[in-house]
Amino acid sequence: MIRRLLVPYLMGKRRDGLQRVQLIDSQPWAVLQSPQSTATELVDKDEQMRSMGRVYAVLAEHVQAAVEAGDLPVSISGDCVSTMGVMAGLQRAGREPQRMLWLDAHGDFHTWATTHTQYLGGMPLAMLVGRQDRRQNRRDSITALREAVGMRPYPEEMVLLSDARDLDPGEDVALARSAIVRCTLDQVLGNLSTHETLYVHFDTDVLDEAQRMPALKYHVPAGPRVEEMAELFRCLRDYPLVAVSVSAWHSELDAGDQAARICLELLDELLPGARSTPRERNSATTSSTQSAKGDRAVSSDSSGASGTS
Repeated sequence: MIRRLLVPYLMGKRRDGLQRVQLIDSQPWAVLQSPQSTATELVDKDEQMRSMGRVYAVLAEHVQAAVEAGDLPVSISGDCVSTMGVMAGLQRAGREPQRMLWLDAHGDFHTWATTHTQYLGGMPLAMLVGRQDRRQNRRDSITALREAVGMRPYPEEMVLLSDARDLDPGEDVALARSAIVRCTLDQVLGNLSTHETLYVHFDTDVLDEAQRMPALKYHVPAGPRVEEMAELFRCLRDYPLVAVSVSAWHSELDAGDQAARICLELLDELLPGARSTPRERNSATTSSTQSAKGDRAVSSDSSGASGTS
């Protein structure tokens, strides 16, 4: 069975708009919350780290319980730091994956040594693999976050990163010197084996869909389209999945729940087992079969933020 976990937080801050997923999807989602993490704004970076530690420790407990019950944990959260909670739960349950596929438009590989913005959302993959906090005269807050969540660093060489087309100075060098394997979307299957357990992390901003999904965070041009991701996900259904996590869209900007519906349909392509939902099937599974006239029931509005996630 599939255990669906909804985590309505963005970098330690409450984002209750994500709970709209429950209204769109016919499948049940367990909404996870940390009683001590209720703020919608956090300025202090260390307090953000502490809040994320509390939130993703809760996620780790639920992932562990799901795996021990024989279920496949699937989470939707506001950011990629949620991967630490998922990984911690897998490790505690004795199911650390043999490979991890990280789908993202960005590298997420900054540390305090390379960041120019101090944006924690640019650091999740570096946090996951154990890169250290290099700030002088400060405590190692990244290690403290991992310890709060209860996660051991995951080996770099077991991570497959695709497509990471937007890298910042310093981050690009750090990735090139790491053991992380990088590839384009069409090279993913060639770098995976059906004999290895797999954890798939999908940051929705990997998609180049500003026209159809203006609520996507940090839009980067020249990325894969929904149809290409759907095709990959259909192939990955044959792999031994141990977990799936999604870093979500801007729920407060998602007019008509367009991004939510499309991303849930993409999950349909990846997750085992047939299912039906009340949402209109207007994207991943239908648009690839439409006529050359391009008749699509999608928004023509275009917008998007820039930055690193």
